[in-house]
Amino acid sequence: AAADDINALYGEPLEVFCRKLLKCDDKTCMEFRSGIKRHQKITLREKGELYPGTLDMLSDLKDMGISLAVCSNAGFDYIELVTSTLGIKALFSIFEGRDGMASKTLRLKSIISRTGSSFAVMAGDRYHDIEAAAENGIPSIGCLYGYGTPEEMLKADYKVENPREIETVIGALLKKN
Repeated sequence: AAADDINALYGEPLEVFCRKLLKCDDKTCMEFRSGIKRHQKITLREKGELYPGTLDMLSDLKDMGISLAVCSNAGFDYIELVTSTLGIKALFSIFEGRDGMASKTLRLKSIISRTGSSFAVMAGDRYHDIEAAAENGIPSIGCLYGYGTPEEMLKADYKVENPREIETVIGALLKKN
């Protein structure tokens, strides 16, 4: 498969990778998923990095009293691996992955209800992030610097070119709220 085809699948559950790339049976798919998980543990330590400005943005939002959550199509083990390896785990108060509800919309709804806040925003780089925000009636921030395409971000309420702009959008939304 071409690199662009593979990159287009980032953010999708691993079973989508299997179905689209390998077109394989369940046993082969399970072996593929197991190999991916082993490989990720190595590559994240060696080459994993945050987008420039991400750590500052997350730290500043937390300092503003914003509760931060991860709502991912990955399983909890992968969320744990990424946030721990990249040194950002302590900045988040809620982690929601595919281990429970399959629908990102339902996972986001669960996060919103658990925070008890009347203010919520979804920032993401894939179409399912924008859809989940819309289906929960909250603003969405489309991250144009991520894996998604600009077309996927067309329905986002706000679009940002870098992580620091997320903080600016949220600050403006808080003033309106």
